[in-house]
Amino acid sequence: MDADAREQPAGAGTAVLAGTPRASRSSRLRARGRRVLRSRWAPRIALCVILAFSLAAKSYDLSRPPESSHPCARTGKPNLIFDEAYYVNAARVIAGINPPKCESYHNAPLGKDPNAEHPQLAKAIMAGGIELFGDNPVGWRIGSVIFGAIALLALYAMVRAAGASAWLGAGVAAVCSLDNLMLVHSRIGTLDIYAVAMMLVAGALYMRERPLLAGLALGVAACMKEVALSLLFVLILLEALRIARVWMRSGDGLAAVAGRAVHGSGAAVVEGAGALATAGASRARATALAARRRGGRLALFAISGAVAFLGLLWLLDVLIPAYDPGTHRVYAGNPIAHFIHMYKYALLLTSKPGETGIASHPLAWLLNEKAINYFQVTVSTLVDGKVVGSHATISFQGLMNPFIIFLAIPATFAAVATGWRGDEVAALGACWVLGTYLPFLFGDLASNRVSYLYYMLIVMPGLYIVTVKLFSGRRMPRAAALGWAIALIYGFIHLYPFRTLL
Repeated sequence: MDADAREQPAGAGTAVLAGTPRASRSSRLRARGRRVLRSRWAPRIALCVILAFSLAAKSYDLSRPPESSHPCARTGKPNLIFDEAYYVNAARVIAGINPPKCESYHNAPLGKDPNAEHPQLAKAIMAGGIELFGDNPVGWRIGSVIFGAIALLALYAMVRAAGASAWLGAGVAAVCSLDNLMLVHSRIGTLDIYAVAMMLVAGALYMRERPLLAGLALGVAACMKEVALSLLFVLILLEALRIARVWMRSGDGLAAVAGRAVHGSGAAVVEGAGALATAGASRARATALAARRRGGRLALFAISGAVAFLGLLWLLDVLIPAYDPGTHRVYAGNPIAHFIHMYKYALLLTSKPGETGIASHPLAWLLNEKAINYFQVTVSTLVDGKVVGSHATISFQGLMNPFIIFLAIPATFAAVATGWRGDEVAALGACWVLGTYLPFLFGDLASNRVSYLYYMLIVMPGLYIVTVKLFSGRRMPRAAALGWAIALIYGFIHLYPFRTLL
């Protein structure tokens, strides 16, 4: 044997021996990584990280915007963002502070709620923030930050109660934390985030088979803002879907019996016909039983919700009477009259032909159209006294993360199909989207009701669920899910209000 022949096996053996430790080390690392991810604590730690990130993003520089050229700046009060002009000033009046002369509700009776078109509870919480932290942005907005965190945790709890894994629940929470619309409303003094948070609490309780407690939570949510009552439509759709699934599954057995009866002969046909009648009766009984059980649970939820809403509204009217600045009427101790006032006020909000402004149609929301500019600070670049460029350093916009909303239609259709096959998480997500969005769409088509893009805030929890379900399916390549995650992060960064951080 020559030298080359002798050296070849030795070299090959050396390569194998050298490669074996590297391969085994890599395998051990992968196995250890899989064990960590499978740990019951891993998704909980991930949720805590997501919550910490969300809180930091929402509470960063909470005192913005600062004083500016707004006429009220001369009073020494910082500016208000968007509808804070109504709700923060109402909270000031509740807290016994007369708003500046050029602000809403100046000289309204102190201790009352001059924003009678909405319930008092969220504004009372803002007033509590003012009492604790002073009449400043932190006092107005700290409640929104807290309820934004409650919304994220309640969304996780609701998805888990529907049967999702802990990692899927953490994924839904992560998508929620990357949505600009949720972020903006979780750091400004408006009512919507309070209502959404309590809607999600009610949804989580209902999915845990606690309809009475869920109804009580719904009553609290409706006393934040009455739009929270649309959760009832969500759960009606969900229970209807569940009953329909019982009917169809019973029909599978009925079809099998029918097939045996048709292909039999003689006595077998007679026997098959009897079995067919028995199976049909069983199907009817199973469906009726499901309808009674599901309907009873839904009725308990609705009744307890109505009682809680009217009872709490009565208490609020006694403690913080609602005051209508237009008619000077005070609603104190009559929740029915107050609710009728809110309903009539909502009916008056109709769009007029040719009217311009921030109002938009629900179909446009699915394209992220008609953004609302809540607040903006722009820095201009001057050359020889001429403006040659400008860029926004602060930009609060009423826009959703485009990589969520642009998937709304396909993800919802996919969730409907998956939910029909028995996936409770997909069914919940699809019913949430349809039950909260369709009332806005039908209201626009039927009565030309004025609407705004930020109304999508109560729809978004359903979209977080259905989009995560779309990318978590077994047939979805991991690369596609990774690409979507990167796109979500990009969309979040692109819309984040404080541009100086980018």
